[in-house]
Amino acid sequence: MNIDIRDLALLAPELALIVTALVFILAAAWVQSSSLFSGLTVLAALIAGVASYLLLPADPITGFGEMIVVDDYSQFFKVVIASALAVVTLLSVSQADDERFRPAEYHALLLLAATGMMFAASAIDLLTLYLGLELTTLCSYILVGISVEKPASNEAAIKYFLTGSFASALLLYGIALTYGVTGGATGFVAISRALSSSDAGSSYILLAAIGLLIGGLAFKVAAVPFHAWAPDAYTGASAPIAAFLATASKAAGLAALGRVCIVAFQSESGVLSVVLSALAGLSIIVGSVIALSQTDMKRLLAYSSIAHAGYALLGFIAGTTEGASATMTYAFLYVFMTLGAFGVVIALGERGGRLDGFQGLAAQRPGMAALMLLFLLSLTGIPPTAGFAAKFVVILSVVRAGNVTLAVVAVVCSVISAFVYLRVAVLMYMKEPTEPEPSRCPPAVSAALAVAALVTVIGGVLPGSLTSWAVAPDAVLTIMGVR
Repeated sequence: MNIDIRDLALLAPELALIVTALVFILAAAWVQSSSLFSGLTVLAALIAGVASYLLLPADPITGFGEMIVVDDYSQFFKVVIASALAVVTLLSVSQADDERFRPAEYHALLLLAATGMMFAASAIDLLTLYLGLELTTLCSYILVGISVEKPASNEAAIKYFLTGSFASALLLYGIALTYGVTGGATGFVAISRALSSSDAGSSYILLAAIGLLIGGLAFKVAAVPFHAWAPDAYTGASAPIAAFLATASKAAGLAALGRVCIVAFQSESGVLSVVLSALAGLSIIVGSVIALSQTDMKRLLAYSSIAHAGYALLGFIAGTTEGASATMTYAFLYVFMTLGAFGVVIALGERGGRLDGFQGLAAQRPGMAALMLLFLLSLTGIPPTAGFAAKFVVILSVVRAGNVTLAVVAVVCSVISAFVYLRVAVLMYMKEPTEPEPSRCPPAVSAALAVAALVTVIGGVLPGSLTSWAVAPDAVLTIMGVR
């Protein structure tokens, strides 16, 4: 593998996060200022996001022996991940003292987890992809259980670790089978070339490899039936970490899944369409229906994220440029409306963790209630919010692919989810408060909520203005002469 030192420039966003994380680790023994670490983390996230945007190339650029690629697709998801990191860091400010965790280690883990996500978004080799996802997952295990004095947090971390280890084994086994059936290829382009020029496509081993790879990646986005870890992990983790897993981690998983399906296994689009249709349909149905019975807000939002993972997968089913762009649009808008909902939960403190804690909120905090209503309407998919635009583009891509049945299922489950979200609105606006008025929202959390609300509104009124550079990941195949 030929490596040029200039390839490091391609990793400018990741290096910004890594350097900051290493500085935090070295300074942990002398500095304990949570606000300082939070500010520097937000700054590093902004630098990474700006660097990702500035590095947008006219054509895909590969580096490190064709292990990573810088293209519109990877940079889009890096901006999404960096944005989620910045917002989650702001949301963490109010809980830093309450949770009593060490701020340097906490923020270093957030930075390293985001670094792994960015590597996964840029990966065009199965080994690079695996390493990026594992860096993310290992940091996530620790973040879920970082509140060591809380039994629920420890239990959630153990469950997450056990199920995550199983998913990693699936992914590794899938990589091994792919390596064997393609004659020693791990690069996405090499895999695509090998499958296009041989009869490996008819091999049962290849089908097993695809199933194992998709299963391992489906775990990362919490798609049914690989979703069982999410409700327990979200409930046991602190609310900012639950928000991080529900947004940034899911975006990274979608980025990896799209690249694998559309670049590496483009010749197996028929098989992938069936598998992804099953994952999407089950996720939408299970997430929407089980959310009906939830009374814990983090658990309710966990099942909401499972359903939304299904909606996001709809765009990949057709295997087209339009479908991939639809999923990218969905991922971007979903991140902000979900962060906003979690932000209100965090702002309300212990009261926000319970469904009945929202009772009478409009009479006590009308501004907070209005923000929560905005995010709930967006999660439901009601115009003119970003959620409507996001659902419209992915369902339209499924209809154009000829899968009308799945589109009908998606629409019906949107109606079911309306009851899930709007019952919170009923409690806020149609019930009298039974609890003391919540304390004022910290400035950092207010800033995070303002950003989330702004994107949610603009994404609904002018949806193309925020995601106009959402493009499919397959341009690298043309550049490298595969088609």
